[in-house]
Amino acid sequence: MARQDYLYQGADAPPAQAKTRDREHWMRQGWFRLLALVMLLHIFLPFLVWPIGLPRVILGLLEVGLALVVLVTFAYMMLEDRIPRGLLLVAAITLIWSLISAFDGQAPAATAWGWWGLFKYPLLAIFAYLVQGWPTDFARWFFKFTLGLLIFQIGVQLAMLALGFPMGDSMGGTFGQKGVMQFSMLVFFTVALALGNWLATHNWKILLSVLALGLLGSTLSGTKFYLFAVAALVAFTVVVHLLRGGQLRQLMLYVVLLAGAAGIFVPLYNSFLVNSRGLRPLQEYLQPDVMESYLFNDGVSADNSSYNIGRGLAITYAWQQIQRDWTTRLFGYGLGTRSQSTILGVRGNVLQEDIYGVGTTSLSTWIQEHGIVGVGLFLAFCLWTMAKLFRFARATSDPYQATLAYGLFIFTMFWPVWLWYHKAWLAGAMMILYWVSLGYTFHLIYTPERRQAIRRRLANQRR
Repeated sequence: MARQDYLYQGADAPPAQAKTRDREHWMRQGWFRLLALVMLLHIFLPFLVWPIGLPRVILGLLEVGLALVVLVTFAYMMLEDRIPRGLLLVAAITLIWSLISAFDGQAPAATAWGWWGLFKYPLLAIFAYLVQGWPTDFARWFFKFTLGLLIFQIGVQLAMLALGFPMGDSMGGTFGQKGVMQFSMLVFFTVALALGNWLATHNWKILLSVLALGLLGSTLSGTKFYLFAVAALVAFTVVVHLLRGGQLRQLMLYVVLLAGAAGIFVPLYNSFLVNSRGLRPLQEYLQPDVMESYLFNDGVSADNSSYNIGRGLAITYAWQQIQRDWTTRLFGYGLGTRSQSTILGVRGNVLQEDIYGVGTTSLSTWIQEHGIVGVGLFLAFCLWTMAKLFRFARATSDPYQATLAYGLFIFTMFWPVWLWYHKAWLAGAMMILYWVSLGYTFHLIYTPERRQAIRRRLANQRR
């Protein structure tokens, strides 16, 4: 189906009053309040630490909130005697890579902390998958909430700018000091949803608004990668549009609109980087020598820290580290070997001997902890997830469910890029939004199949 019927629909939408009653009902339920609590903690606690000045120990509440959700998830599975297949994958990964770290002599506490860092957000998807009370308009609500969250964060950025805070890595809305990683990943996720909304409804106004908001927020936080990432996301979306049978003439109109917007905003953004912040213009980063210097710098900054380690160097270094033997090359050093917790005093074996400390990306960490097999398994999971999401997006009759499925499809495609560019697995707000929406979407995908299986089983029992 090249164009779904909902591109033209409007009469079949439920009355606003019924939607309001439905929303008020499910927002009172325990599962929603629990997820809302976790989300609010991730949004506001970093801001209370910096710039408000509360002690960093309160950030432990982030882990407490997530742990509460995980405990409720396991309690529900035991109560209902129901184990999703995704949990079996978690168990297999836990067994294999825990044994590897144990054979390497790592303390169980470090392994346990590494397990928690790897699975605390994906387990939210299992929680969301198990929820039985999803309202019919949750996808619509989720899309609007994500847009509203981005607008709110940019509003906080502007307020901080008015109060005299310097632009840069700490101009990340409510995500605290050095919150640019959290903020930029929220921007990329929202852009992916806006592109998904365009694929589902051809609404270009929302897409252009989100792109402009992302450009504003990225300018304030100094995220040079924004324009390159958006170009890749848009190019992939165009390919998807063509593959599903989209009209080329209509596509050219959108391309002209996007090119016109880029022609206006990119020079302004470039001028701001050069004149206001003293940075290089974007075109210089395309020169081979500048790109090599940027990607492979050794991370030694003025204060002798390793914060600025080049992303290319991080991957090269990680690959060199796992060349110890064939087992390490295939499976890495095991869970938690590059993890640490200053509050708990836990530090992985590999991290203790690492000359660069924690100044690497999520992908380089994964290469060292999980090796070729672990990274390959994650890529296979991404491909399988994308296939399910694309099929569902084509089949559903709800425009916002299609928006969510297409948006997740686009964002999942670029997981290797996010993990290479940032410590994306630690971007709490984005990770909550991603995994909860993924669990909700898979709940929609598998619920009809599960009901049909139950009906068939009951029919066989009656025979």
